[in-house]
Amino acid sequence: MKKKIKASTIVITSIVSTVAVASGLAVGILLGKLLSPKIAPDFGAIDTGLEDDYDALMTRFASDKSVNSYRPYEVANISWLNFANETHTHSVTLGTVEASVVKQKVFGHDVRDGDSFFSESLSYSSMKKCGSRFYQEGDSVKAYTPTDIKDNGTATWKESTLVNETLKSHEEKWGKTLDRPIIYVISEKTVTNESIQQTSNGYVVELDLDPKTSVSRYIRQMVNISNLDKAPAFSYVHLTFTLSNDFVIQELGVKEEYVVYVVGKNESKGTLTQKFYTNSSETIPDLNTNYAY
Repeated sequence: MKKKIKASTIVITSIVSTVAVASGLAVGILLGKLLSPKIAPDFGAIDTGLEDDYDALMTRFASDKSVNSYRPYEVANISWLNFANETHTHSVTLGTVEASVVKQKVFGHDVRDGDSFFSESLSYSSMKKCGSRFYQEGDSVKAYTPTDIKDNGTATWKESTLVNETLKSHEEKWGKTLDRPIIYVISEKTVTNESIQQTSNGYVVELDLDPKTSVSRYIRQMVNISNLDKAPAFSYVHLTFTLSNDFVIQELGVKEEYVVYVVGKNESKGTLTQKFYTNSSETIPDLNTNYAY
């Protein structure tokens, strides 16, 4: 029986950004409202039936660590689930989105310190600046919206923007909770092409994903962070996982193409690199502290 990840069984520290990845950070932080405000679509409950049974996968891995026993996409999932078992981690995301009218810079920073989680996503261009910060403790998430976003990934954060969310409401709005680093749905149902190569330091997994089903979580983040009234339409999603010999993710590379509808049709190409660190000494920043990207 397939089921979604539960914090009680596998604790997963964020990205996409989602991945973004993501990590937790989305590459698709692109354009927000340039005209009058509109109402974002209500996606409803997340369809976890698109995902594999992660508990079953990790049970298999506990007794069989041979890379030949798994499909490449399963190795990729094992790598971020192993990362999730670490209690002191952080990741840093940098990327760009090139559209017909603008080029956005994308920044992301995620920290796990024990049972506390933090995630920041920011995007900057001369036309559009947007972002969010989340602090997750127990069953609740505190969400903040920035002002005065700069091209170096700094911003001003104010307590007055606080929105309190439950884990369920946060996941349904933003696509994932902070304890999940990868926002893409990577499963037997979403992978269209896959390969794995052994390197001197570990493995590299290349994945092509179905551009509709694999982003079912991700588009929620894109819509809400950029205040869109219509979900982007993806045409291409390619992920590159770099992992260690002991199957722990070290880097995620993302290339994707999609159309976002803001003041007409805008074709966009995103590239993103998210680097993951275990045994981290980073602590969760307070609201007034900016990260030095």
